[in-house]
Amino acid sequence: MLTTTEGAPAIPTPSAAERARNRRRAPVRRLRLGLAVFALVVGAAVVGQASWRSLASNRLQTQASSSPLLLEKPRFTGVLKDGRPFLITADRAERDAKDEDLVRLNAPTLIRGYGQADASQATAQSGVYREAAHTLLLTQDVKITNGEGYEFEAPRALIDMRTGEVSGDAGVAGSGPNASTRANAYSVKDKGDRVILNGRVRTRLEPRP
Repeated sequence: MLTTTEGAPAIPTPSAAERARNRRRAPVRRLRLGLAVFALVVGAAVVGQASWRSLASNRLQTQASSSPLLLEKPRFTGVLKDGRPFLITADRAERDAKDEDLVRLNAPTLIRGYGQADASQATAQSGVYREAAHTLLLTQDVKITNGEGYEFEAPRALIDMRTGEVSGDAGVAGSGPNASTRANAYSVKDKGDRVILNGRVRTRLEPRP
């Protein structure tokens, strides 16, 4: 529909149908804009959730890799170089998170010659077992006994799990059926048949009854 005024061009005037269509188009445009914004929000939420899950998973993996492995009542078995079987037990073992070769032991017990009549036993409050180096370091109230009645006490004892040799450099006190001895350092070789004492060695022999 066109309207005119004197001296001015005609200005188109929308009809009622056009005005109705325009009124319907406005909500549609607003709906499309709302849908676009909603899609952007959902997309951002999905990306954020995926990133969060990935970060949480990485944190869990990092925590798992940095957490030590705990074992209750562990048992380590093997055979010494001379053919004697050995058994290591403990109340609990903790494998180091950074060094898988290192195992810390709580109240360890070592039996050399396990199941044999001449077996010897070593106990302590704590210990460190290195599997690759085949060594067991016993510390705190170390006690070593054998089947012949000899007992040794020392602050620490380093045991070679290949040869069965025992050594210590923090002192030792030992006693047997007819003798007692003290020294600053010691080593036990040849299945216990040879004991070497070093540093302020003091030995007392008791006569046989």
